[in-house]
Amino acid sequence: MGKYHHENLIPALRLFIEARTKALEGGFTDNGGAIHSVERILDILSMHLCFPHLSHINNLKADLNAEISEAAHEARSRGEKILIEHVLPQRAYAQKVIALVNEGATDADLIAFIKANYRLVLLTQEETTRINRLNRSRLSDDRIADAGIKLYES
Repeated sequence: MGKYHHENLIPALRLFIEARTKALEGGFTDNGGAIHSVERILDILSMHLCFPHLSHINNLKADLNAEISEAAHEARSRGEKILIEHVLPQRAYAQKVIALVNEGATDADLIAFIKANYRLVLLTQEETTRINRLNRSRLSDDRIADAGIKLYES
């Protein structure tokens, strides 16, 4: 199972959400770092739940079953650099999970939300730049489609 699993990550996530709340109450800001531990633990938890076969996020780049754009598929086949894109911006995703926790979400609710919403897609540098220029910080139904990026279908 490894050292990280949802049984120890969810309590850590809840702890860091509480610490963030206290930091905000003390005048600290998210931009100053109050939310960073929440984002990090949430990303590890989300990876564990949605990509349990990967030991590290960077291994997604070699995963032949990963979602990938047509351009990134071609780039990867040529041995060129490709990037991993969090389809939901990490800050906005963390804020949504924080809101769920503050509304009383159970561990099962959090797991269901993460499994339904956490998505990583492999893109080229140009596509990553395009998607971030259009929307780097807000939740949307599908930032990939909004940016006009076509996904590869095997």
